[in-house]
Amino acid sequence: MNVSGIGWATAAICWMVLIFYLSSLTGQEVSQPFHPKPISWIGHIVLFATLAVFLQLAIRGWNFEINLRWVIAVAIFSSLFGIFDEYHQSFVTGRQATIADALIDSISAIVTTILMWIFGRSTSSE
Repeated sequence: MNVSGIGWATAAICWMVLIFYLSSLTGQEVSQPFHPKPISWIGHIVLFATLAVFLQLAIRGWNFEINLRWVIAVAIFSSLFGIFDEYHQSFVTGRQATIADALIDSISAIVTTILMWIFGRSTSSE
């Protein structure tokens, strides 16, 4: 039994549930503390960068070597989850799906995944 892999996978699943919950909030509920657009974008960056971190740590926790295939898989999965999140949000009262938000989700996940891969490679080769 791999406790580290299970722990990080559980963290990733819980984080996806949090993202789903946050996109379930109505426009009135979400605009209270986070109305300005830059703050909203920061939220998207933090949420999807963290998702990418949890997914890569889960892969590493299962003792899989983090190679370019896993980096691409995590980037694609995180990006698709961001698109799904925007689609889900389009059904919530007072909310809308935007391409800009989906792009921010994808870019933050991709950049985080690549940075973790580069950092992981440099520390493992030392």
